Amino acid sequence: MNKFKKILTVGIMCLTLTGCITPQTQAREIKPITIEKKMDVGVRLIYNSKIRNNTERMQETVQKAMRRVNKTPYVFSGSSVYGWDCSGMVVWVYEKFGLTLPHSATAQAAVGKRVKNPKLGDIVVFGYKGYKSFYHSAIYIGKGKVVNANSGARTTIIEPITNYKNSRVVYIRVVPTA
Repeated sequence: MNKFKKILTVGIMCLTLTGCITPQTQAREIKPITIEKKMDVGVRLIYNSKIRNNTERMQETVQKAMRRVNKTPYVFSGSSVYGWDCSGMVVWVYEKFGLTLPHSATAQAAVGKRVKNPKLGDIVVFGYKGYKSFYHSAIYIGKGKVVNANSGARTTIIEPITNYKNSRVVYIRVVPTA
C-alpha cells in the first residue's frame, strides 16, 4: 500500500506541475481529473509491477523444476524432490512459488483459469477424450514442451505436448504473467 501512495503522490505532483507550465495562449475548458482516474493509473502501475514480479518469479521456479530432470524419480503420491508423481511435481513447483495446490490432476484443472495459449509456468492437464476428469498434469516450459514426472520414464523429464496427441489437453493459468 505504501508503494501505491508514493505512486499516487508522484502522479499528482506531475499533473500539478504540468498544469503550472502549460502555456495559456488559448482559452479552453479544463476538465477536472477525478481521484478515480488517478487511482486507475496507480492500480494499473501496481498491477503491471506485480505481473513483472510474477513473471520473474515463475521463470526462477520453472528453472528449479527443470533442474530436477533425471534427478527426481517418479513415486506415486510423492510430492518432494525425493520422489513425486505428476500432480505432486506440480504441487512442489507452485509451493516454490508460494501457492498451495491440490494433489490431483483433475483438481488442479479446476484451480485457475483455462486459457488457449499457454505461458511459462502454466499447468497443462491431460485427459481422455470424452471424459471430464484428467489423468496427468505438467508444467508448461515453452515451445510446446512440458516438464513432468512421467510414470513410463520413472523420472522427471521434459517432453513435447505432442507426445499426448490422443489426449484432451487443457492449459490452466494460476499466476498471471507477462
